[in-house]
Parts: sequence; C-alpha cells; structure tokens
Amino acid sequence: MKNFFMAIIVVFTSFSAFAQTNKVDERLLAKYSIEELNTLKAENPDEFKFINYCIDNAFYIQDIPQEKLKTNPERIGKIKIADINNINFYALNIDLIENDYQFFAIEGTDKLLVIKSKYHILKELNK
Repeated sequence: MKNFFMAIIVVFTSFSAFAQTNKVDERLLAKYSIEELNTLKAENPDEFKFINYCIDNAFYIQDIPQEKLKTNPERIGKIKIADINNINFYALNIDLIENDYQFFAIEGTDKLLVIKSKYHILKELNK
C-alpha cells in the first residue's frame, strides 16, 4: 500500500512539473498555437524570450503630438482598440519592422499607439 501511494505521488509530481514547464502566456495564443510555442521554446529559446518580451514591451501609448500630425500625417495609421489599458500586442496583428517605429492613432481617443522597431526591442531585451 505504501508503494502504491508513493507511485501516485511520483506520477502526480511528474504531471504537475510537466504542466508548469509548458505553461505559456495565453496572450501569445492570439498569434501562435501551443504546438508552435512548445517547439519555439525547445528549439529557439531566444526567439521564445523575444516574443514573450514583446507582449508588454513592443509598444507604448502617448498623447498624439499635434505637430507630428500636421507635418507627417502619412506616418500615422489608424487602429481600433477596445481597451487601451489592456492591450494584447499579438491580437493587434501588427508585424514589427526591423529599423522603424510605427504609429497608429487610436480611434475615439487622443492617444497614439507607438510600435517599437525590432532593433530597439532587441536592444532593450539584451541590456
């Protein structure tokens, strides 16, 4: 009987450890499947770290600078975001540009969504 309980404890502990190591931020599921994330985590941990960092750090919000709107309006796109306090970067379907920021006026607000360049994000990540 003692061996039976020990076996159950070992099995339970193994499953618990497996579940925790395969846990991913659910916001990533807007762009990636669980299989893709597990493969990326195993085969390219630096890229996995990068996409996780981007969840909260690939963008920021600021007031729309009126001078930029007047002098360079073609650089500013438009985007609809339901809750600017709870943004899932991957649900925005915006691809990062290697060496250039992207700007989007958030509809219904006086706010600007700024998407950092991939270069800038990598530089932050590697500090």
